[in-house]
Amino acid sequence: MKTDFASRRLRARRGELAGLRVATIGGANIEHGYTLPGDFEADAKYSVAPQPRQAGGSAVNHACRLLALGVGVHPVLPLAKADPFSRVIVDALETAARIGGVAFEPDDLFVRGNGLVTPYTTIIRQGASRAVLNEFSPDLMAAFPTHVERHLKRLARAASRPDVVVVGHVHADRERDAADEIGFAGEITERVLAAPELSGVPKVVNFGSAQFKLGTKRWEKVLRDHVEVFQLDIGEVRRFCSDADLPDGSLASILGWFRERCTVVVSLERFGAIGQLAGSDRPVAAWPYLIDEVADSTGAGDAMGAGLVASLALDGFPLDSDEGAESPFAMALAAGRACAAHACTTVGGAADCPDLDRLVAFEKKGRLPDRGYGIQTGLSEQELFLIDRAFDA
Repeated sequence: MKTDFASRRLRARRGELAGLRVATIGGANIEHGYTLPGDFEADAKYSVAPQPRQAGGSAVNHACRLLALGVGVHPVLPLAKADPFSRVIVDALETAARIGGVAFEPDDLFVRGNGLVTPYTTIIRQGASRAVLNEFSPDLMAAFPTHVERHLKRLARAASRPDVVVVGHVHADRERDAADEIGFAGEITERVLAAPELSGVPKVVNFGSAQFKLGTKRWEKVLRDHVEVFQLDIGEVRRFCSDADLPDGSLASILGWFRERCTVVVSLERFGAIGQLAGSDRPVAAWPYLIDEVADSTGAGDAMGAGLVASLALDGFPLDSDEGAESPFAMALAAGRACAAHACTTVGGAADCPDLDRLVAFEKKGRLPDRGYGIQTGLSEQELFLIDRAFDA
Protein backbone atom coordinates (compact mmCIF):
# COMPACT_ATOMS: atom_id res chain seq x y z
CA MET A 1 0.00 0.00 0.00
CA LYS A 2 1.47 3.34 -1.02
CA THR A 3 1.54 5.88 1.81
CA ASP A 4 3.09 9.27 2.43
CA PHE A 5 4.93 8.26 5.58
CA ALA A 6 7.12 5.26 6.32
CA SER A 7 5.60 4.87 9.79
CA ARG A 8 2.13 4.43 8.28
CA ARG A 9 3.49 1.45 6.39
CA LEU A 10 4.53 -0.11 9.69
CA ARG A 11 1.18 0.65 11.28
CA ALA A 12 -0.71 -0.86 8.36
CA ARG A 13 1.16 -4.13 9.01
CA ARG A 14 0.82 -4.10 12.79
CA GLY A 15 -0.31 -7.72 12.92
CA GLU A 16 2.79 -8.88 11.04
CA LEU A 17 5.06 -6.89 13.34
CA ALA A 18 3.53 -8.65 16.35
CA GLY A 19 4.54 -11.99 14.86
CA LEU A 20 8.23 -11.05 14.65
CA ARG A 21 10.86 -11.89 17.23
CA VAL A 22 14.15 -9.98 17.52
CA ALA A 23 17.11 -10.89 19.75
CA THR A 24 18.89 -7.78 21.03
CA ILE A 25 22.39 -8.39 22.39
CA GLY A 26 24.62 -5.68 23.83
CA GLY A 27 24.75 -3.00 26.48
CA ALA A 28 22.51 -2.24 29.44
CA ASN A 29 23.18 0.84 31.57
CA ILE A 30 21.46 2.71 34.34
CA GLU A 31 21.72 6.32 33.17
CA HIS A 32 21.76 9.36 35.41
CA GLY A 33 21.81 12.58 33.42
CA TYR A 34 22.43 16.21 34.28
CA THR A 35 21.90 19.27 32.13
CA LEU A 36 24.21 22.17 32.95
CA PRO A 37 22.41 25.53 33.27
CA GLY A 38 25.32 27.32 31.57
CA ASP A 39 28.73 26.76 30.04
CA PHE A 40 31.04 24.44 31.89
CA GLU A 41 33.60 26.14 34.08
CA ALA A 42 36.39 24.44 36.04
CA ASP A 43 35.83 24.46 39.81
CA ALA A 44 32.29 25.81 39.39
CA LYS A 45 29.36 24.45 41.38
CA TYR A 46 25.99 23.94 39.74
CA SER A 47 22.58 23.54 41.37
CA VAL A 48 20.23 21.25 39.45
CA ALA A 49 16.91 19.61 40.20
CA PRO A 50 16.94 15.91 41.10
CA GLN A 51 17.16 13.80 37.95
CA PRO A 52 15.55 10.37 37.54
CA ARG A 53 17.61 7.29 36.82
CA GLN A 54 16.74 5.92 33.38
CA ALA A 55 17.33 2.75 31.42
CA GLY A 56 19.89 2.87 28.63
CA GLY A 57 22.51 0.89 26.75
CA SER A 58 22.32 -0.34 23.19
CA ALA A 59 20.46 -3.62 23.70
CA VAL A 60 18.00 -1.98 26.10
CA ASN A 61 17.41 0.91 23.70
CA HIS A 62 16.90 -1.48 20.77
CA ALA A 63 14.59 -3.68 22.84
CA CYS A 64 12.42 -0.87 24.22
CA ARG A 65 12.01 0.81 20.82
CA LEU A 66 11.08 -2.47 19.15
CA LEU A 67 8.68 -3.48 21.92
CA ALA A 68 6.87 -0.14 21.72
CA LEU A 69 6.54 -0.63 17.96
CA GLY A 70 4.84 -3.96 18.62
CA VAL A 71 7.74 -6.37 17.97
CA GLY A 72 8.52 -9.24 20.38
CA VAL A 73 12.04 -9.17 21.82
CA HIS A 74 14.54 -11.56 23.39
CA PRO A 75 17.02 -9.32 25.26
CA VAL A 76 20.53 -10.54 26.17
CA LEU A 77 21.85 -7.99 28.65
CA PRO A 78 24.68 -7.46 31.17
CA LEU A 79 22.20 -7.14 34.01
CA ALA A 80 23.00 -7.94 37.66
CA LYS A 81 20.10 -9.26 39.73
CA ALA A 82 21.72 -8.32 43.05
CA ASP A 83 21.94 -4.68 41.97
CA PRO A 84 18.69 -2.93 43.01
CA PHE A 85 19.13 -0.36 40.23
CA SER A 86 18.65 -3.16 37.68
CA ARG A 87 14.93 -2.76 38.32
CA VAL A 88 15.10 0.50 36.36
CA ILE A 89 15.91 -1.49 33.21
CA VAL A 90 13.32 -4.22 33.87
CA ASP A 91 10.68 -1.52 34.41
CA ALA A 92 11.61 0.12 31.10
CA LEU A 93 11.26 -3.19 29.24
CA GLU A 94 7.90 -3.88 30.88
CA THR A 95 6.62 -0.39 30.10
CA ALA A 96 7.64 -0.63 26.43
CA ALA A 97 6.04 -4.08 26.16
CA ARG A 98 2.75 -2.68 27.50
CA ILE A 99 2.90 0.21 25.03
CA GLY A 100 3.37 -2.12 22.08
CA GLY A 101 1.10 -4.87 23.34
CA VAL A 102 3.79 -7.56 22.95
CA ALA A 103 6.20 -9.44 25.20
CA PHE A 104 9.89 -9.79 25.89
CA GLU A 105 11.64 -12.98 27.00
CA PRO A 106 11.97 -12.74 30.81
CA ASP A 107 13.75 -16.05 31.44
CA ASP A 108 17.42 -15.87 32.43
CA LEU A 109 17.41 -12.10 32.12
CA PHE A 110 20.20 -11.63 34.68
CA VAL A 111 23.87 -12.57 34.55
CA ARG A 112 24.54 -15.17 37.22
CA GLY A 113 26.97 -14.41 40.02
CA ASN A 114 27.20 -12.86 43.46
CA GLY A 115 28.03 -9.21 44.06
CA LEU A 116 27.72 -8.16 40.42
CA VAL A 117 26.89 -4.56 39.52
CA THR A 118 24.95 -3.40 36.44
CA PRO A 119 26.83 -0.79 34.36
CA TYR A 120 26.15 2.79 35.43
CA THR A 121 26.40 5.83 33.16
CA THR A 122 26.52 9.50 34.09
CA ILE A 123 25.62 11.91 31.27
CA ILE A 124 26.48 15.61 31.42
CA ARG A 125 24.55 17.65 28.85
CA GLN A 126 25.31 21.18 27.73
CA GLY A 127 23.11 22.36 24.90
CA ALA A 128 23.29 19.75 22.12
CA SER A 129 26.65 18.43 23.42
CA ARG A 130 27.23 15.79 26.05
CA ALA A 131 29.94 13.99 27.99
CA VAL A 132 29.44 10.39 29.12
CA LEU A 133 31.10 8.69 32.09
CA ASN A 134 30.72 4.89 32.10
CA GLU A 135 31.25 2.65 35.12
CA PHE A 136 31.67 -1.06 34.33
CA SER A 137 32.08 -3.95 36.76
CA PRO A 138 35.03 -6.15 35.72
CA ASP A 139 33.30 -9.15 37.35
CA LEU A 140 30.14 -8.60 35.31
CA MET A 141 32.14 -8.27 32.08
CA ALA A 142 34.03 -11.47 32.89
CA ALA A 143 30.74 -13.34 33.42
CA PHE A 144 29.00 -12.01 30.30
CA PRO A 145 30.38 -14.55 27.76
CA THR A 146 28.87 -17.44 29.77
CA HIS A 147 25.56 -15.55 29.90
CA VAL A 148 25.65 -15.16 26.11
CA GLU A 149 26.37 -18.88 25.64
CA ARG A 150 23.28 -19.84 27.65
CA HIS A 151 21.14 -17.60 25.47
CA LEU A 152 22.62 -18.91 22.23
CA LYS A 153 21.55 -22.43 23.24
CA ARG A 154 18.03 -21.15 23.93
CA LEU A 155 17.84 -19.15 20.69
CA ALA A 156 18.81 -22.29 18.74
CA ARG A 157 15.54 -23.97 19.75
CA ALA A 158 12.80 -23.86 17.15
CA ALA A 159 10.36 -22.19 19.56
CA SER A 160 12.84 -19.44 20.44
CA ARG A 161 14.58 -18.88 17.11
CA PRO A 162 14.59 -15.14 16.27
CA ASP A 163 13.76 -13.55 12.94
CA VAL A 164 16.63 -11.07 13.37
CA VAL A 165 19.61 -10.65 15.70
CA VAL A 166 20.71 -7.10 16.57
CA VAL A 167 24.14 -6.71 18.16
CA GLY A 168 24.88 -3.41 19.83
CA HIS A 169 27.68 -2.20 22.09
CA VAL A 170 29.21 -5.16 23.92
CA HIS A 171 31.32 -3.34 26.50
CA ALA A 172 33.24 -6.48 27.43
CA ASP A 173 34.56 -6.72 23.85
CA ARG A 174 37.02 -3.90 24.39
CA GLU A 175 40.72 -4.44 23.79
CA ARG A 176 42.75 -4.80 26.95
CA ASP A 177 45.22 -2.00 27.65
CA ALA A 178 46.85 -3.95 30.46
CA ALA A 179 47.30 -7.64 31.25
CA ASP A 180 45.10 -7.49 34.34
CA GLU A 181 42.14 -5.82 32.60
CA ILE A 182 39.01 -7.58 31.39
CA GLY A 183 38.48 -7.37 27.65
CA PHE A 184 37.66 -9.90 24.94
CA ALA A 185 38.75 -7.90 21.85
CA GLY A 186 35.60 -8.70 19.86
CA GLU A 187 35.40 -12.41 20.68
CA ILE A 188 31.89 -12.25 22.18
CA THR A 189 30.50 -10.32 19.21
CA GLU A 190 32.15 -12.67 16.71
CA ARG A 191 30.81 -15.70 18.59
CA VAL A 192 27.26 -14.33 18.23
CA LEU A 193 27.57 -13.26 14.59
CA ALA A 194 29.21 -16.52 13.46
CA ALA A 195 27.14 -18.77 15.75
CA PRO A 196 26.02 -22.02 14.07
CA GLU A 197 22.99 -21.81 16.38
CA LEU A 198 21.90 -18.68 14.48
CA SER A 199 22.83 -19.76 10.97
CA GLY A 200 20.52 -18.20 8.40
CA VAL A 201 19.20 -15.53 10.79
CA PRO A 202 19.86 -11.98 9.52
CA LYS A 203 22.37 -10.06 11.67
CA VAL A 204 22.40 -6.29 12.15
CA VAL A 205 25.27 -4.63 14.04
CA ASN A 206 25.43 -1.17 15.56
CA PHE A 207 28.84 -1.28 17.20
CA GLY A 208 29.86 0.77 20.18
CA SER A 209 33.29 2.24 20.75
CA ALA A 210 34.72 -0.94 22.30
CA GLN A 211 34.04 -2.77 19.01
CA PHE A 212 34.58 -0.19 16.28
CA LYS A 213 37.88 0.93 17.80
CA LEU A 214 39.21 -2.52 16.87
CA GLY A 215 39.05 -1.40 13.23
CA THR A 216 38.34 -2.95 9.87
CA LYS A 217 41.19 -5.45 10.04
CA ARG A 218 39.50 -7.11 13.02
CA TRP A 219 36.01 -7.14 11.52
CA GLU A 220 36.34 -7.35 7.72
CA LYS A 221 35.88 -11.11 7.35
CA VAL A 222 33.12 -11.22 10.00
CA LEU A 223 31.18 -8.48 8.22
CA ARG A 224 31.54 -10.11 4.82
CA ASP A 225 30.59 -13.60 5.97
CA HIS A 226 28.01 -13.05 8.71
CA VAL A 227 26.48 -9.56 8.74
CA GLU A 228 23.57 -8.26 6.68
CA VAL A 229 23.55 -4.61 7.84
CA PHE A 230 26.28 -2.54 9.53
CA GLN A 231 25.23 0.76 11.14
CA LEU A 232 27.32 3.58 12.62
CA ASP A 233 27.05 7.35 12.65
CA ILE A 234 29.23 9.33 10.28
CA GLY A 235 31.90 10.15 12.86
CA GLU A 236 32.09 6.57 14.12
CA VAL A 237 32.34 5.02 10.68
CA ARG A 238 35.24 7.32 9.80
CA ARG A 239 37.08 6.17 12.91
CA PHE A 240 36.21 2.56 12.16
CA CYS A 241 37.65 2.82 8.64
CA SER A 242 40.79 4.74 9.63
CA ASP A 243 42.90 1.56 9.23
CA ALA A 244 41.32 0.47 5.93
CA ASP A 245 43.99 1.88 3.55
CA LEU A 246 41.46 4.08 1.78
CA PRO A 247 42.64 6.80 -0.63
CA ASP A 248 41.02 9.34 1.71
CA GLY A 249 38.50 9.45 4.57
CA SER A 250 35.63 10.55 2.37
CA LEU A 251 32.16 9.08 2.54
CA ALA A 252 32.53 7.89 -1.06
CA SER A 253 35.67 5.93 -0.13
CA ILE A 254 33.99 4.43 2.93
CA LEU A 255 30.95 3.34 0.92
CA GLY A 256 33.34 1.84 -1.62
CA TRP A 257 35.00 -0.24 1.09
CA PHE A 258 31.64 -1.62 2.27
CA ARG A 259 30.36 -2.33 -1.23
CA GLU A 260 31.85 -5.82 -1.41
CA ARG A 261 31.31 -6.66 2.25
CA CYS A 262 27.82 -5.85 3.58
CA THR A 263 24.98 -3.36 3.45
CA VAL A 264 25.89 -0.19 5.37
CA VAL A 265 23.82 2.54 7.00
CA VAL A 266 25.59 5.76 8.01
CA SER A 267 23.39 7.87 10.25
CA LEU A 268 23.50 11.68 10.17
CA GLU A 269 22.60 14.29 12.73
CA ARG A 270 19.01 15.39 13.39
CA PHE A 271 18.38 12.67 12.00
CA GLY A 272 18.86 11.12 8.58
CA ALA A 273 20.98 8.43 6.99
CA ILE A 274 22.94 7.36 3.94
CA GLY A 275 22.50 3.70 3.03
CA GLN A 276 24.10 1.44 0.47
CA LEU A 277 23.16 -2.12 -0.37
CA ALA A 278 25.94 -4.67 -0.60
CA GLY A 279 27.14 -4.83 -4.19
CA SER A 280 25.43 -1.57 -5.18
CA ASP A 281 27.04 1.66 -6.33
CA ARG A 282 23.82 3.66 -5.80
CA PRO A 283 23.78 5.19 -2.30
CA VAL A 284 20.39 6.14 -0.89
CA ALA A 285 19.76 9.20 1.29
CA ALA A 286 16.97 9.55 3.85
CA TRP A 287 17.36 13.28 4.40
CA PRO A 288 17.32 14.56 7.99
CA TYR A 289 14.25 16.02 9.59
CA LEU A 290 14.30 19.67 10.54
CA ILE A 291 13.88 19.29 14.30
CA ASP A 292 13.32 22.64 16.00
CA GLU A 293 15.09 21.66 19.21
CA VAL A 294 17.06 18.52 20.06
CA ALA A 295 16.28 17.54 23.65
CA ASP A 296 18.82 14.69 23.73
CA SER A 297 20.50 12.60 21.04
CA THR A 298 21.24 9.73 23.44
CA GLY A 299 20.10 6.47 21.86
CA ALA A 300 18.95 8.06 18.59
CA GLY A 301 21.17 5.71 16.59
CA ASP A 302 19.69 2.74 18.43
CA ALA A 303 16.18 4.05 17.69
CA MET A 304 17.13 4.27 14.01
CA GLY A 305 18.34 0.68 14.14
CA ALA A 306 15.05 -0.46 15.68
CA GLY A 307 12.97 1.18 12.96
CA LEU A 308 15.30 -0.15 10.26
CA VAL A 309 15.12 -3.70 11.61
CA ALA A 310 11.34 -3.69 12.06
CA SER A 311 10.78 -2.48 8.51
CA LEU A 312 13.26 -4.86 6.87
CA ALA A 313 12.04 -7.84 8.89
CA LEU A 314 8.49 -7.31 7.61
CA ASP A 315 9.76 -8.12 4.12
CA GLY A 316 12.23 -10.86 5.07
CA PHE A 317 15.34 -8.67 4.76
CA PRO A 318 15.26 -8.07 0.97
CA LEU A 319 18.75 -6.59 0.58
CA ASP A 320 19.06 -7.44 -3.12
CA SER A 321 16.40 -5.00 -4.36
CA ASP A 322 17.59 -1.64 -5.72
CA GLU A 323 14.23 -0.30 -6.87
CA GLY A 324 14.44 3.37 -5.99
CA ALA A 325 12.70 5.52 -3.41
CA GLU A 326 9.95 2.98 -2.67
CA SER A 327 12.20 -0.08 -2.37
CA PRO A 328 12.08 -2.01 0.93
CA PHE A 329 15.56 -0.72 1.83
CA ALA A 330 14.65 2.90 1.20
CA MET A 331 11.46 2.50 3.20
CA ALA A 332 13.47 0.96 6.04
CA LEU A 333 15.81 3.95 6.05
CA ALA A 334 12.80 6.25 6.21
CA ALA A 335 11.27 4.28 9.09
CA GLY A 336 14.58 4.33 10.96
CA ARG A 337 14.86 8.07 10.42
CA ALA A 338 11.39 8.64 11.90
CA CYS A 339 12.22 6.60 15.01
CA ALA A 340 15.57 8.35 15.46
CA ALA A 341 14.14 11.82 14.97
CA HIS A 342 11.48 11.15 17.59
CA ALA A 343 14.18 9.92 19.99
CA CYS A 344 15.97 13.27 19.61
CA THR A 345 12.92 15.05 21.04
CA THR A 346 12.95 13.11 24.34
CA VAL A 347 15.54 12.71 27.10
CA GLY A 348 17.04 9.26 27.57
CA GLY A 349 17.89 6.40 25.24
CA ALA A 350 14.96 4.18 26.19
CA ALA A 351 12.53 6.76 27.56
CA ASP A 352 9.13 7.73 26.16
CA CYS A 353 9.24 5.21 23.31
CA PRO A 354 6.37 5.87 20.89
CA ASP A 355 3.87 3.32 19.73
CA LEU A 356 2.94 3.22 16.06
CA ASP A 357 0.11 5.75 16.39
CA ARG A 358 2.35 8.31 18.09
CA LEU A 359 5.10 7.71 15.55
CA VAL A 360 2.71 8.32 12.65
CA ALA A 361 1.47 11.54 14.26
CA PHE A 362 5.05 12.70 14.85
CA GLU A 363 6.14 11.98 11.29
CA LYS A 364 3.06 13.65 9.84
CA LYS A 365 3.66 16.79 11.90
CA GLY A 366 7.36 16.97 11.08
CA ARG A 367 7.17 16.44 7.33
CA LEU A 368 6.10 18.91 4.69
CA PRO A 369 3.34 17.55 2.42
CA ASP A 370 5.35 18.07 -0.78
CA ARG A 371 8.45 16.21 0.43
CA GLY A 372 7.10 12.74 -0.27
CA TYR A 373 9.26 10.14 1.42
CA GLY A 374 12.28 12.44 1.73
CA ILE A 375 14.34 9.78 -0.05
CA GLN A 376 16.92 10.30 -2.77
CA THR A 377 18.53 7.43 -4.65
CA GLY A 378 21.72 7.21 -6.67
CA LEU A 379 23.69 9.95 -4.89
CA SER A 380 26.58 11.30 -6.95
CA GLU A 381 30.15 11.66 -5.68
CA GLN A 382 29.61 15.43 -5.68
CA GLU A 383 26.61 15.04 -3.39
CA LEU A 384 28.60 12.73 -1.12
CA PHE A 385 31.37 15.33 -1.05
CA LEU A 386 28.90 18.00 0.07
CA ILE A 387 27.71 15.70 2.85
CA ASP A 388 31.34 15.25 3.91
CA ARG A 389 31.72 19.01 4.07
CA ALA A 390 28.49 19.45 5.99
CA PHE A 391 29.58 16.91 8.58
CA ASP A 392 33.15 18.07 9.02
CA ALA A 393 35.09 15.50 7.01
